[in-house]
Amino acid sequence: MGTVYRKSSCLLIGLMMLVVAGLLSFASTVEVNGENKIVTTEIKNGRTYISSEDLKTFGFTTEIKGQMIIVKNSDVSLTFYRDTNKVTVNDAVISLDSKIYVRNGVPYIPMKFFFETINYRVGWTPKSHQVTLYKLGDEKFPIVISDGDVHYKFKAPAKRVVSLAPSVTEILFAIGAGDTLVGRTLYCNYPTEAKAIQTVGSLYEPDLEGILDLEPEVVIAATHINEDVLKTLTSAKIQTLTQKSPSKINEIYTFISKLGALVDHKYEARALISSLKLKVDRVNQTVALIPESERKTIYYVVGTGKKEHTAGNGTFINEVLQVAGGINVATDVEGWSYSLEKLIEHNPSYLFGEGYNYDTMIASDNYKNLKALKDDHYIKIDSNVFSIPGPRVIDLGLKQIIHTLYPDYESDLNY
Repeated sequence: MGTVYRKSSCLLIGLMMLVVAGLLSFASTVEVNGENKIVTTEIKNGRTYISSEDLKTFGFTTEIKGQMIIVKNSDVSLTFYRDTNKVTVNDAVISLDSKIYVRNGVPYIPMKFFFETINYRVGWTPKSHQVTLYKLGDEKFPIVISDGDVHYKFKAPAKRVVSLAPSVTEILFAIGAGDTLVGRTLYCNYPTEAKAIQTVGSLYEPDLEGILDLEPEVVIAATHINEDVLKTLTSAKIQTLTQKSPSKINEIYTFISKLGALVDHKYEARALISSLKLKVDRVNQTVALIPESERKTIYYVVGTGKKEHTAGNGTFINEVLQVAGGINVATDVEGWSYSLEKLIEHNPSYLFGEGYNYDTMIASDNYKNLKALKDDHYIKIDSNVFSIPGPRVIDLGLKQIIHTLYPDYESDLNY
């Protein structure tokens, strides 16, 4: 009896040590395409990891090279860097909200990120407490990409792309497809590597001759593109896609997926989308810990002075502010137009905006009684991080808001 008690105590102590370390290891039954499989999983810092040994049954090999853990098959290579948030998917460098680690010589891989990257739908069955994995079909060329009611057929991946929108440029580089860009606007200046690409005018006045000289297979613009420019490109038989200004974060994911399909960087696009979704999920979990009584009221300054412009309902920036735990005082309007009277009435605790908007506000008596200005709570930001619907709005934007409003919770983000 004493032996049994001691063994039970040892097991209990061992389990407690794992819990304290934020780690639980166990064999799990996972449903894969309708069939059950037993895999070794561990839960660490709120994320489920799978043993790399179990990835063999999915056709993947794992190799440890110093700090690198390379998981690959004939189609895709994922290189994780031990004890960091960094992973490269083929040539795309992506950051995660979790870190790969090695225990007893076996690498453990973030499960949801891995399977979403290789095109599985990852779900959860509450009744059986079971992860479900379902392999999705991969679209093959020729593919059809829809732009509203217009449908474009691409027989092969686009190799020559002109970007007329900063978000397009940012996303293509983020999925490792920056080398497909042959032209950009003056405002497409992120990342730094984009500055080496030939410019073709501005967002609103692109250089048509310059674009045509580049012989692009496709031009990708935002909805602000001039109609005359669009007609000229169409008459020259250059397919022109436009990105509708998103009203929700999910629409950013959809556009990333569309670009990934266009340039045949589908693995990289799925990896980027998964990493962003997991970060948003992590932020949601963190914000849920913040008592309602501690939530801060905020106002995003798009423009000020002659007229007030902000991110109201129906804008993706509004969703970003709310996901980060801010109470956006401008949700009483749709779109971007606001009024000085409403701003003064709501009197938010924090203002976020560019430095030049701050200069305008402090130079005018109209804003002198705003609580945020009195308390020195005007937070100067790079508006491109927030206004461009690309990866940075989640990678950097959400984090900056949490850092400002709720610094005690920032470490919980894990990225």
